[in-house]
Amino acid sequence: MTALERAFLSIFLACALLGPGLALAQQAAPGAERPIVVKELAVQGNRRVQEAVVLGRVTTRVGAQFQPARLAEDIRAVFALGFFDDVQMRVEDFEGGVKVTFVVVERPFVRDIQFAGNKKLDTAALQEKIDLKLGSVYNPVEVNRAAERLKEHYEEEGYFEVTIGPDAEKLPDGDVTVVFRIAEGRKITIDQIVIEGAQGLTPKQVKAVMATQERQFWVLRGTVQRQKLDDDAERIISLYNDHGYTQARVESSEIQLDTTKARVTVRIVVVEGAQFKVGGVDVTGNAVLPTEEIRRRIKVRTDDVFSRSKLRESVKGIQDLYGVIGRASADVNPTATQDAAARRVNIAFEIAEGPEVFVERINISGNSRSQEKILRREIPMHEGDLFTTKALERARQKLSNLGYFDQVRATTAPGSTKDKIVVNIEVTEKPTGLFSIGGGYSSQDSFIGTVDLSQRNFLGRGWEVFLRLRAGASTQQGTIGFTEPWLFDRPLAAGFDLFNNRRVYPEYTINSLGGDIRLGHPLGDYSRWGLIYRVTEDEISDIATNASTNLLSEEGKRLTSLIGGSLSRDTRDSVFEPTRGGSSSVGLDFAGVGFGDSKFVRAAASTAYFQSLWLDHVLSGRLQGGYAFGWSDEPVPLFERFYLGGPNSIRSRKSRAISPTDSSGTRIGGNSQLLGNVEYLVPLPFSVRAALFYDVGNVYGPDIAVGEKFDPLDLRHAAGLGVRWASPFGPLRLDYGVNLDRRTGEKFGQFHFSVGSPF
Repeated sequence: MTALERAFLSIFLACALLGPGLALAQQAAPGAERPIVVKELAVQGNRRVQEAVVLGRVTTRVGAQFQPARLAEDIRAVFALGFFDDVQMRVEDFEGGVKVTFVVVERPFVRDIQFAGNKKLDTAALQEKIDLKLGSVYNPVEVNRAAERLKEHYEEEGYFEVTIGPDAEKLPDGDVTVVFRIAEGRKITIDQIVIEGAQGLTPKQVKAVMATQERQFWVLRGTVQRQKLDDDAERIISLYNDHGYTQARVESSEIQLDTTKARVTVRIVVVEGAQFKVGGVDVTGNAVLPTEEIRRRIKVRTDDVFSRSKLRESVKGIQDLYGVIGRASADVNPTATQDAAARRVNIAFEIAEGPEVFVERINISGNSRSQEKILRREIPMHEGDLFTTKALERARQKLSNLGYFDQVRATTAPGSTKDKIVVNIEVTEKPTGLFSIGGGYSSQDSFIGTVDLSQRNFLGRGWEVFLRLRAGASTQQGTIGFTEPWLFDRPLAAGFDLFNNRRVYPEYTINSLGGDIRLGHPLGDYSRWGLIYRVTEDEISDIATNASTNLLSEEGKRLTSLIGGSLSRDTRDSVFEPTRGGSSSVGLDFAGVGFGDSKFVRAAASTAYFQSLWLDHVLSGRLQGGYAFGWSDEPVPLFERFYLGGPNSIRSRKSRAISPTDSSGTRIGGNSQLLGNVEYLVPLPFSVRAALFYDVGNVYGPDIAVGEKFDPLDLRHAAGLGVRWASPFGPLRLDYGVNLDRRTGEKFGQFHFSVGSPF
């Protein structure tokens, strides 16, 4: 007999005992009803659960008429509290009425939760997978469910032989300790994945889209996780839908365990159905934009194999097109009608263009350190402006490129009316300051001591200040700088640098002391101009007495007064890890402004392009050229000429290793250069990317060089492999470049370790 049945029996007996009394009362006063009144309610057997909690759930009340039919509902209500193993009711005469007592047996509480036998998975990870809490009421059903969740978690990690026995150990006070006794067994890996029923697509194509793989990192055997396997079914169906198999389904997905080998075979059965092609493609409802312009955004064409992904891309393309002209509320509803006999899918894009949409409000959140002003000034829209999706994406891009935030989310919400929209900018700030004292290593300077003190968002106002000190065997550098990106609350970037640098080359030593003033201003959304004025005192010393006369003529101090101007355009999606877009620049420097010993003109131009390919692969390339010449019968100073080699140019050679030489073999730099780079990036786990690169270029001249002349076909070639890591300290690079045209005395290749993008 269950506890609930016992409770109902107690109700029946109470009613049987009270029945004669009720009958006698009715005989004593015929024609007049004398109802039995509940004089008292009580709870018996409760230790932790307060009486008020129990009585608060029942409908029977003191002073009310005793109604036996209501007692069954009260019993259920008390059981529903979940605190009791047994609930009974006792009814007895009391002060001319009755006293109703609920007799309860409390369930024990969970005093402790323990795991025994787990070695492969730690206790903290297991605790997170169950809902049992210390101090909760012990419920065997919930404990068994927790054991099942633990078993599922073990199977997700590849332990299919696991057994878990939950046990409740009673304590002297009646509470329990729940112990999960675990026998983990062996970790089961994948022997093979078998795809059955694949005919229109190959099993290899099906396996390629699955998260469950036979091999991890091409070497380790994969493991089965049931959730991933369930998600794989959706991935397989999406793959077939993108190849015209609109009726495809995954019939079954089985895991067959071989306990002898500790391997599993994953067997997936697919039913492909017929392949459909695109029939007619219609566009209706458009009045603002011409049909032909909309059709250019549609990825599906008549007679193409039908693809649901291309259909979604088409809808997004049309919506983006309307978003560009300020109609963000435009609704695009695609309907796909199947003609089973002809195996065609007829597609109609129904467009509700809607009104022009204006920005009602811009909300910014997450900026605890950064002043809201420095975010708003980067957003290319204001309240009341016509809203465009292009401006929204540009806002997200510009805020990301500030480098102040780990994440920038730009979303929209409906406004108060259909022609208004609310823009929400949510940022996650990251540390923008750096203070470090230590050492480092680079392929260019070997071991160096460093002191860095910088803040890219000083006082939350967007100011950039920095102090950098470097000291090593071949280099000593000291630089202090400041930049105000919005001078006078206008997009006019202004700043200055003061520096004192010393670098030792095999042929000579150069000391540079000076400073510069910088200005920059945007031209439209993606372009800007820049100006710089620099004054430098350079001293060349430690030249060997047997050096060439050309090099000896450079010895001593030289004052340079230089003004430079530049124009640039940058459409990259990110300045830190670009995947699409490009950047181009052209600059001109003129030395000899007002005073100084150096008199030369130098021009340089560069263009780079980034293209995102499949599966986040990125192909990028750069072309760069420069030319310099002296005026007033003065040659271009040695330290202002062009050199190649190093982590950002031709990576098979050390920095400045590619250069014309004089009669003594000293590298003296050139007055012109050409450089080209191509790089292919492949994403890997843990924010790592592999790089395959090819570099080509050379330096030519100057006129004083022996046997040197400008020959654009005389080029140096290099190729190699690299690794890119988006570390918390910034993007790090390790490259090894190989000399493809190795000459006498040159090394086979060169390692380079550096920070930032190569171009």
